[in-house]
Amino acid sequence: MSELEPKPRGQKFSSRIARAVLITAASAVLWLIVWFLTSMFLAGFPEYPKLFSTIAWGLLFFTFTIALAEGTIYKYILIIARAFFLMIYLTYATNWGVLTANFGNLMFTVEFTSLIALIIAINLLEVARGLLLAIEFAAQSPKD
Repeated sequence: MSELEPKPRGQKFSSRIARAVLITAASAVLWLIVWFLTSMFLAGFPEYPKLFSTIAWGLLFFTFTIALAEGTIYKYILIIARAFFLMIYLTYATNWGVLTANFGNLMFTVEFTSLIALIIAINLLEVARGLLLAIEFAAQSPKD
């Protein structure tokens, strides 16, 4: 097959899947490193493993699907969905920015609502960016 001939549809899709798997595997390794580094410090926070695994699996799902949808309008829809997922999940997981942990007789409360508001604002900007990129993608003429 020469360089000018298009790849067969199956070969193109399998290379797209392989690329998505490699990107997701690299991301999973980074999440695993973060897990090992933070699990030692947050052992007293009983909900931590469930919350961490939920966000890690959710973002790995979006990493895979966005890499798989490269070159399609679905990529931008998934970027917007990821931003909404992060907004909703982080506000839920942090109880709107108020974390309470019990260490024996000591109750430790941290309030960071302004940080949650900043995270929500950043994710709203990501939604707007995804919408603009989707509009730009839809306005482009198809490749011949």
